[in-house]
Amino acid sequence: MNRPIVVIQIIPALNSGGVERGTVEVANYLAALGHTSVVISAGGIMLTKLSAKVEHITLEVGKKSLLSLKLIKSLRQLFIDKKVDIVHARSRLPAWLAYKAIVKIKSHKPQFITTVHGLYSVKKYSAIMAKGDRVIAVSNTALQYVIDNYAKYLKYKPQLIYRGINSDEFPYGYIPKVKWLKAFNQLHPKIMEHKIVLLPGRLTALKGVKELKTWLKSTDNSNNAKLVLTANPENDVYASKLNQWFSHNNLAHKVVWIGLQSAMAELYALADVVVSPSIRPESFGRTVVESLAIGTPVVGYNHGGVGEILTEIFPQGKVELGNRQQLSDKINQVLEQSPQVEDKQPFQLDNMLSQTLKLYHEVIDAV
Repeated sequence: MNRPIVVIQIIPALNSGGVERGTVEVANYLAALGHTSVVISAGGIMLTKLSAKVEHITLEVGKKSLLSLKLIKSLRQLFIDKKVDIVHARSRLPAWLAYKAIVKIKSHKPQFITTVHGLYSVKKYSAIMAKGDRVIAVSNTALQYVIDNYAKYLKYKPQLIYRGINSDEFPYGYIPKVKWLKAFNQLHPKIMEHKIVLLPGRLTALKGVKELKTWLKSTDNSNNAKLVLTANPENDVYASKLNQWFSHNNLAHKVVWIGLQSAMAELYALADVVVSPSIRPESFGRTVVESLAIGTPVVGYNHGGVGEILTEIFPQGKVELGNRQQLSDKINQVLEQSPQVEDKQPFQLDNMLSQTLKLYHEVIDAV
């Protein structure tokens, strides 16, 4: 089928995050190819990343309130008016609203696509992500999670489409810009004097920061290294609690807080090693892929999407889940030996985009 198609992606908001970034990437890709590309969300800082050819409709589709049910009728009329071919939901509440809106459409019913971006708590509310006409899983971990927990809702086996990164944004061997380095050094003086162990991303208890206690306390940690965290204890509740925990364990002097960062390529390139000690499996692990794309080694627990990525690109960075001593030893080993990361990137943005569009066409043609 060669005709232009009409695709609506529906997501709670367009704030920072991998799900949001993927939504923008797909929206811009579709628009560039001449398709009608629409995003429904409550808005956010990534609105500016949408191409001028993409239409954004502001609706509070992520607000957990009974009032949100009123949006079903509005969404149904919107889908009818725009003659929508595909409604692609990337989060549970927007998925429920879109699903209910589509059910009562009689003519030119849109095909309902969902993407399982996370390993949601297993309950009926989460089952909506398995009710798509097609279901996309962002990793084998996510795919198996859906099959194990929601097989009875599936119309077809989930389609594995790995999330991908833009190699132009994270080029192998990237060197930080001098201007950025100077500005960073002014904000964080003397950090360059230390080896940097980076744990990137928004901090939560699930990030596994406390798994690094053995490494931080290790006598082997005589390599002048610092743990660098992208959060600020002054304006982040969990970071504040974590900072108190560091102080209580006499570890605060080994930690540098640098706040939220947008220049991630620079930060990955600056780091000697990136760590991913999450105790709960992640569905993918975008920061791991981005770091390895730059050429920075990653040490992480061998489970979930992170385990899949390390197996593909940097298997020597894998650590047995929960083995804090092995985690500590592996970090120190990488700091001492500076192993080379192969210039190999199977998780490409172009693949994700083309495979997504191919699936759209397949589900439309099957009607």
